[in-house]
Amino acid sequence: MNSTVTIAKHVQKDMKKIPRHILVQFDLWVEVIEMEGYKAMQKIKGYNDHALVGDRKGERSSYLSRSWRVIYTLDDKTNSINVEVLEVNHHDY
Repeated sequence: MNSTVTIAKHVQKDMKKIPRHILVQFDLWVEVIEMEGYKAMQKIKGYNDHALVGDRKGERSSYLSRSWRVIYTLDDKTNSINVEVLEVNHHDY
């Protein structure tokens, strides 16, 4: 099953503020999804991919580093899976 990644316009704009090493990790995350598929990305333990709850129900999160996350949604109602990136953010602890 094919997987494509789309990035919301406001995220593309915000990418200018994200540290370079996180952008490299984000590009790798996108590449894994597009080349190997969404299910392959989920199997990589370092991404700790999981569904969100509460106000963010229906969204998912993957780790890009210890403190950076990519928040996204899935649309898998067709023969391909579309991953839409909603935000890349620094997670405060």
